[in-house]
Amino acid sequence: MQVKRLISELFAFLVFIGLIGVYIYFQHLQVETPEITSITPEIGNPGDILEIQGLRFGENDNSSERKKPYNCSVFIGSRRLVLSDYLLWSDSKIEIKLPSDIKSGRLWVETEKGKSNAMLFTNRQEIPVTVSAFHAPGMPYIDRVTAVSQFPSIGDTVIIHGSGFGYEQGSGYVLFPLKAPDDSSLAGDVWEFAPSYGEYAYQSWTDTEIQVSIPDGATTGSLCVVTGAGKSNSYHLEMYEPRNQKQYVNPSGYQIEYKLEVHNFGVDKHNTVHVWMPEFATGPEQRTTEFISDRRPSLPSYRGTTLYTFQGDELSPTVEVHNSAIFQRYSIISKIDTSDIRRDYITASDFYKNYTADNPVITKNTTGVDRELKRVQPSKNPYLMCRNIYNQVIKLKRNSSLEYAAMFVAMARKSGIPARPVSGFLVSADNTAAVHYWAEFFIMGIGWLPADPVLKSFATLDADHVTFARGTAELPQISPEGFIMEPKKNLYALQNIYTEVVGPSDAVAVLWDDMQVVSRW
Repeated sequence: MQVKRLISELFAFLVFIGLIGVYIYFQHLQVETPEITSITPEIGNPGDILEIQGLRFGENDNSSERKKPYNCSVFIGSRRLVLSDYLLWSDSKIEIKLPSDIKSGRLWVETEKGKSNAMLFTNRQEIPVTVSAFHAPGMPYIDRVTAVSQFPSIGDTVIIHGSGFGYEQGSGYVLFPLKAPDDSSLAGDVWEFAPSYGEYAYQSWTDTEIQVSIPDGATTGSLCVVTGAGKSNSYHLEMYEPRNQKQYVNPSGYQIEYKLEVHNFGVDKHNTVHVWMPEFATGPEQRTTEFISDRRPSLPSYRGTTLYTFQGDELSPTVEVHNSAIFQRYSIISKIDTSDIRRDYITASDFYKNYTADNPVITKNTTGVDRELKRVQPSKNPYLMCRNIYNQVIKLKRNSSLEYAAMFVAMARKSGIPARPVSGFLVSADNTAAVHYWAEFFIMGIGWLPADPVLKSFATLDADHVTFARGTAELPQISPEGFIMEPKKNLYALQNIYTEVVGPSDAVAVLWDDMQVVSRW
């Protein structure tokens, strides 16, 4: 009996000692993580000596000819420095000689114990001198640009200070530098773009100050303000380039055609037909070089759509609108470190409220959202949460790509992650095109990432996808007497109104013809 008791007490003692050992081990791991306290200089030139001060970098073996310990490195941006770049490595200080081709970016130290915190290093040669432009009366002029966050990136707010912007936005906009594709032949090109309606980028606009969020696809470079009076001087925006990157690669060139047909088979020709068509989408992954239409719209560029109006004898019996576009569509690939995902959404912004709200156009194409969301493993990391949602959605049985996309979007929004459906076409190997839907979710610092549950594609997308409309469009009724016609089939846009008829409507038919690929290269 005493032997059994002795064995029991000995076993309990060993378990206790084991638990203490585990605790000490994990405490040791936490303590050993490297930490950067400062870098000098924060802005430097290639060839300069950069000093990194901190803790727990690890000691180098002085008997070795190596200039740093094994399995320890310094990263600037996504680049790991090579052995010849190091001059000194000690537990509290590292000295490196900046290589000739160094880029601006986040700097951190990585050892066997893990990664340190990060600090921003800027290559002085990448900062252009801002030239003060002549300030003509009434012309927009930028005096300076400040950022709300220390390291501004996609989704963050910048404040443009100056004069002559106008007391309200009106037709004004801000041009941002657009990230060049990952294609060496275009690397030196300067691209500019303005945030689209669906980005909800403009938070406030006065004559002396504009608050605008940095849109998806923007990069370090010069921005400017454009108003009805003209274009302002340029001002340099220095953006933080995170380790997580969305890249635009392997472009396909397209020439496409699509048309709108409005038929009126009735005797009475006094009706009026209003048709809202999606404005052909442009952006970082789809860059238009030429767009042609044979009819002037009644209202262009309204909430991502174009309004065409047809009246009277013009509808006898059929009228057509022919559109064509030549553009390059890029594939999207993503390089994601899931341990470095931002979660700091600006929840008070119109952008966040719109893309996390319930939407009738989306919900009517979903069933069982709450039930399926309960089956998803929760995560506070928005990227991992979206991946878990995607893995659940691809298990479901749904009737169309629209229902799959809407399901993903609805589940992401209920999880507090901005998401939207994308409408367009999927082009096959023989260049035939079929209406197709997929989804996008937004991650701060990275931008919109794609998810196509039908084609089993997450955070990547090929150039066979041609975008026509992003999100949903809430459009106004033109006339109180107008009759809203429901579409006959799923169209390549998600809207509350497609066609409105004022007058006899039973003899009116409206058709959006599918996109035709004229050529692809």
